[in-house]
Amino acid sequence: MSEEVLTTNPEGAPKTVDYEAEFKRLKATNERLLEESKKNKEKYRTVESELERISEESTGKEKDVSKILSEKEKKLEKIANENKKLKAETLNSRIRASVSRFAEDVVDIDDLLNQPKFSDILKRGIDVDELSVDDDVIKEYVETVLKAKPHFRKQAEATTMMTKKPGFSTSSNKTVEQMTAKEIEELAYQLYGKK
Repeated sequence: MSEEVLTTNPEGAPKTVDYEAEFKRLKATNERLLEESKKNKEKYRTVESELERISEESTGKEKDVSKILSEKEKKLEKIANENKKLKAETLNSRIRASVSRFAEDVVDIDDLLNQPKFSDILKRGIDVDELSVDDDVIKEYVETVLKAKPHFRKQAEATTMMTKKPGFSTSSNKTVEQMTAKEIEELAYQLYGKK
């Protein structure tokens, strides 16, 4: 038989409590809560393992992304270096062309350009950002260097060939085969002083 206890309810009327029924009800509630707790633990473990898997994947992807970014940075650096080199070559080419226009009679353009004493003048005429050259400043540079170093100019070439040796003269420009005996005799006298 079940135990019953009389208690009072809030209205003051006596109430009977069935402890056995209450115990069964609490036991059922406890079992239900334990079962829900087990299910929640399993869900937690599942979610935790899924989160760990996603974290590992994202770490792997982060490594892949960082590797890709590193490769991209290297490519960009290489392109920047190539661009810098190309700009320098372009600017040097423009400088040489401009100097060549104003220094047509110079033996060696490189000698003209490699004058540290006058480099300040040359630097004023170069715009590195625009890759341009100011022709007026280049002209001033060429004139200044050539004034200080006139030996950079080409020497005037001889336009006539020497046709006679010093100390004698011939009346005509004949070869020995074309000369007469008398002309040869005169030539010998001029050369050797004998007849």
